[in-house]
Amino acid sequence: MELKLTTSYRQILFMAMPISMAMLVPQLNFITNNIFLGGLGERELASAGITGVYYLIFAVIGNGLNNGLQALIARRAGQGLPKEIGRLFFHGVWIALAIAGLGIGVTYLFAPTILRATIHDPIIADQVINFLLIRIWGLPFLYLYVMRNALLVGTNQTRFLIWGTLAEASVNIFWTTH
Repeated sequence: MELKLTTSYRQILFMAMPISMAMLVPQLNFITNNIFLGGLGERELASAGITGVYYLIFAVIGNGLNNGLQALIARRAGQGLPKEIGRLFFHGVWIALAIAGLGIGVTYLFAPTILRATIHDPIIADQVINFLLIRIWGLPFLYLYVMRNALLVGTNQTRFLIWGTLAEASVNIFWTTH
């Protein structure tokens, strides 16, 4: 496996297009989910929106983990140290899972109190809390997903991002429609 890159326009596009597609599909999933939730009612859509913004905070943390791990992996790849890549990835996964556990704990301990105090409609507050206490359990899977993306981008294996993204979209569409 060749870990070093050439810097031609073609090589840059070859690497960037799968990354772009991998970032686009989750946004399309978000839009699709909101369309389905909009059909349930305004309160449900409002609840999903508030929950989505809360969850986005943790998603941004995952994005930061992705960027840091990706840079470290790319450095090791450029140095020709594949064993170090595996070690970095292993440690990155454990750090991500620890942060996900912390996020779940914070959500269960503090989010219900804060949300009840800030959301004026008690029905929406209860919907948000109930949905959030379920949705937050997706955090470890989100972090594993972004760690995998960091590994693939850092080792110049971006073509595999498309397969993971298609699997994610397919599962989401199947899960949403059933």
